[in-house]
Amino acid sequence: MPAARGDEWDVWTANTTKARKNDDVSARRLENACWRVWNMERRQSERNAMSGGSPSPCAEGGRSFSGALLGSDDDNGASVEEVAFSVRIQDAIGGGIDFTNCRFPAKQDNLRYDDLPTFPIRPNFATFRNSLRPASECVVFDGCPEDPYHPSSMPIYQTSTFVQPSCSEFGAYDYTRSGNPTRTALEKQVALLEKAAAAFAFASGMAALHTVMRLLRAGDEVLVNEDIYGGMHRLLTQDCVHSGVKVAFVDTTDLDAVRKAITPQTRLIHTESPSNPRMRISDLKGLADLAHAHGVLLCVDSTMMPPVICKPLTVGADIVVHSATKFFSGHADCTGGLVCVREPSLAHRVAFLQNAEGTALAPFECFLFLRGIKTMHLRVSRAQENAEQVCSFLRAHPRVKDMFYPGRGGCDAKSLAVHMSQAHGQGCVLSFTTGSVDFSKRFCDACRIFKTTVSFGSVNSLCEMPFTMSHASIPPEQRTLPEDLIRLSVGIEDSRDLVSDLAHALRVAAGSAPSSADASQAYDSRFNDLPVVPALVVGVSPVFETRPAASASPSQALPHSPPSTLMLPEAELAAETPVLESVTETPAPGDEAQPLVASTLTLLSSALLGAGLALLLSRRMSRQA
Repeated sequence: MPAARGDEWDVWTANTTKARKNDDVSARRLENACWRVWNMERRQSERNAMSGGSPSPCAEGGRSFSGALLGSDDDNGASVEEVAFSVRIQDAIGGGIDFTNCRFPAKQDNLRYDDLPTFPIRPNFATFRNSLRPASECVVFDGCPEDPYHPSSMPIYQTSTFVQPSCSEFGAYDYTRSGNPTRTALEKQVALLEKAAAAFAFASGMAALHTVMRLLRAGDEVLVNEDIYGGMHRLLTQDCVHSGVKVAFVDTTDLDAVRKAITPQTRLIHTESPSNPRMRISDLKGLADLAHAHGVLLCVDSTMMPPVICKPLTVGADIVVHSATKFFSGHADCTGGLVCVREPSLAHRVAFLQNAEGTALAPFECFLFLRGIKTMHLRVSRAQENAEQVCSFLRAHPRVKDMFYPGRGGCDAKSLAVHMSQAHGQGCVLSFTTGSVDFSKRFCDACRIFKTTVSFGSVNSLCEMPFTMSHASIPPEQRTLPEDLIRLSVGIEDSRDLVSDLAHALRVAAGSAPSSADASQAYDSRFNDLPVVPALVVGVSPVFETRPAASASPSQALPHSPPSTLMLPEAELAAETPVLESVTETPAPGDEAQPLVASTLTLLSSALLGAGLALLLSRRMSRQA
């Protein structure tokens, strides 16, 4: 008999995950089963009601399949084992359902395959109150608590298929398009951060936006913020309209204008706050109240405001979309999109579209986003601090005409108050005008740290002109943005270096010659002015000389190693730099190995010469490019 344990072990048992392992494992045997059964019974009940047939077992009060699994109270025929198992489930997971390894009949009560949900079940975080603070919330997350090996990081399930229990039963996963453990982990953490009922990961931000638009049917109308991302404008005006969806643009910062624009056909209001790229602020709570009063859904593209700053679902939005390529990645190394929903009914439709249209995110990208989330709070906090410094500098510069920024000095007091009521920061993206398209072009081209590229939210600082880049797909006559507008995405570099780079670019754009200080601070990742390692001989032609070695011993007569100094073309060399040549010794008489050694070293020298010439050629070509 084991020794009796004290009260401290009872406390340990009640508060330690390892002690609850057995109950957890038992509970997880029913992954997906409960929800799938409930959904099938509900559908069967609806069919029976429509056909005038008998109601389902659950409607009759009889024993349903889910009741058999969980041991319903009204079931007098449940076995002792079933009741005990039900108790263990409830003790292990409370009132929630989170199982992983169930076996579920492929055919139940003559229902169709399509009655099965198309995504693995997961917790509903809509009402979850996390005791962790935002910085910890991004880091403290276990994507695979059921993994028997308990990895520190979520594994990549790089597989397209999963072996099923049998030909007549389904497991938790069957095909990665429909579900994958790595994607489930990402979607669970995103839902947790956004306080969503469920979140879904897509192959790109545009795939996520397209899925939201697929919620509409022919004849439905969507009201869209007039200052919208160029890719979304293209999707609406060149794709959705061909599916019979009516698109109307409206100023969503004006609630009265939105109210007047709503028609009986309006089903969805889609907006950005701040908008891209003019940083216009919409009252999300006001829009949500207005939309719901008319039976309309509100969708918010919150790419500019990641969940560490803003959670639109908590102020009434029904759908939140992110281009995860931006802040969720943070390193500009993967592409993805996210759709987060507040209601389970929307979750089922979005999941169906994700599976039916094959737009889900691949496992490896899911892993990269999971890794990016861990540093999101740190990155965004640092970038916001830098953005404040950059904004202060630009606001005081005489060549900057208008600032667009959801922070001090970047918008009017009313808009700033609305923004701070629904967000906890100003973000790190800002726009400004210079009054001259040519000046703006010269400015972007003169930046050295700010990279000229589309997108934002990276650790690196970026700049672009939306009129000709990110929003170029919008016809000129439909654009609502100034042609000279410059958009900056501020990264996590030292703010002093960023301000110095912007000051240099402004001087160059104005036609002022760079100062000596500017030249000394120039940073070129090619480092052409530095010596290279290893150094190789580059001459006009290889010349091999021999020396008499009559008095030399065989050990002293071995050829010298090829010289190792890289020499650039003569025009780029100092006059005193000599051109070294490979030298071989004359073999000692009678030494039969010397010709072979000399021949081998001659080939080696030729190879090194060829490598040096190739390096020189590549450098010349890179300079010409």
